[in-house]
Amino acid sequence: MPGMNNLKINFQLKELDKVKPFGEDADRSLHWFGLTDGFLWINAGTQTLYEYSEEADAFFEGCGRYNEYYIARFLEDFTHTFRYVGESIPEKLYNEIDKFSEKSEQWRICHEEEEDAVFDLFFDEEYCAFCEWWWNRGFDSGHLIGGPDIYFFRCGEKIKILWESAFQTGSGKSIWTAPKGCFEMSYEEFITSVTDFFNSFFEAMDKQIEDAVKKEWGSIELDKQRLILENEERKLDFFDQISLLKNNVEQTNWGRVMTLYDKMEHEIA
Repeated sequence: MPGMNNLKINFQLKELDKVKPFGEDADRSLHWFGLTDGFLWINAGTQTLYEYSEEADAFFEGCGRYNEYYIARFLEDFTHTFRYVGESIPEKLYNEIDKFSEKSEQWRICHEEEEDAVFDLFFDEEYCAFCEWWWNRGFDSGHLIGGPDIYFFRCGEKIKILWESAFQTGSGKSIWTAPKGCFEMSYEEFITSVTDFFNSFFEAMDKQIEDAVKKEWGSIELDKQRLILENEERKLDFFDQISLLKNNVEQTNWGRVMTLYDKMEHEIA
């Protein structure tokens, strides 16, 4: 179990015999993405993201303990944020980050009774322009019922990880043990945690691919040569993405963002 200040992205790939091919009957196939089928959970200090609660077991009429899906989906969604996460946000925003979603929603509601043309102008020119930096730093878990939205916000040498799932069962309880939270750690340790996860994942995938190439798949179509090449391509691409965490490639107009932030604060007051 990680300590109070640690982030650990955990996974477990399924054994090949338990990986379900795509398609049906004689038209079944597998590929790199499909072979990443497995379980994923994230320890953020004392809390665990993607861990189902006891309520979930009753709601789904039986489920595993952790998020069960293709881990490649998480990798793709996560790394898409890196070019933005590498850019530090203003300290004022960072200090208020856990309230931003609620405040921005209040701001949008404030303008809902305006005429359509006036609201559309506000929505396009102000609201969306204001929220873009927020949206770019996060991703949803739309492939899961009630999956959490997860965001990453760097400010200098610190980073905050926010997550929230508003989904509730009929009894008003969450299907997650940690439906909402905010976890802060050093940015250097964050990069180390991400790198450790990538190293572990691709070490496991190397073995998964090696075993898949050796296995006889019968009527299941699997391009083994392409599988080997894609594994190397994916590996190079994902590790290239880590460099974006270390090099600021975005140049957000923070002056514009803060002007809109002050306007929002005034209008929802």
